[in-house]
Amino acid sequence: MERDASMQANSWRATARIDLAAIRQNLVVLTSRYGTKKYVADIAADAYGHGTSEVGRLARKAAVTVSESSNPLGGELYGLTRDPLLHAAMRVSALVIATKTIDAGEGVSYGYTWHAPTRTNLALVGIGYADGLDRSASNVGSLLLGGVEHRIVGRVAMNALVLDLGQHSAAIGDEAVVFGDPAVGEPAVGDWAGQLERPCAEIVAVFGSHLPREYRW
Repeated sequence: MERDASMQANSWRATARIDLAAIRQNLVVLTSRYGTKKYVADIAADAYGHGTSEVGRLARKAAVTVSESSNPLGGELYGLTRDPLLHAAMRVSALVIATKTIDAGEGVSYGYTWHAPTRTNLALVGIGYADGLDRSASNVGSLLLGGVEHRIVGRVAMNALVLDLGQHSAAIGDEAVVFGDPAVGEPAVGDWAGQLERPCAEIVAVFGSHLPREYRW
């Protein structure tokens, strides 16, 4: 599977989808809460990886001041809190590029840091540390695939990772979600950040600086 990863992952790019409607709705909530004179839209770190020009344009239309200096309220604009009135604006996903079944005792990925305890199905997903996915997710993090969260097994590679599917199955082209919209059953960015023991702001800023962004209204 590893030999195929570098060749196939380039044509099955992972993506960060930015929901501008969510940011706009968050602005409505935040300006109602603080007022346009008091709320400052934090666009530091390329708007936390969401895109300075796009976020800044929305903020200015809402008559909100923008700043490239981090402030304590910055994460609210992007839905990086547990506030039920605010919506997550970034969704990171990638596609399955290969599948395989291995027997008990077989190792996975570089250095074989994980061995299958029983016969199991695996899915190779086209996202890795070159895309901003922290290598500390190796044998720790999980992705949502087919409505089920599956753990990453073995080391995260440059442009791919392996999921242990157990008795579940997957097909090439199926989408695996790192984090997205909890309202539709996807993991929250806070869930992913918690697994890696990293701040949410760091997670989205790194993904946003590495992955191609798609904007949706």
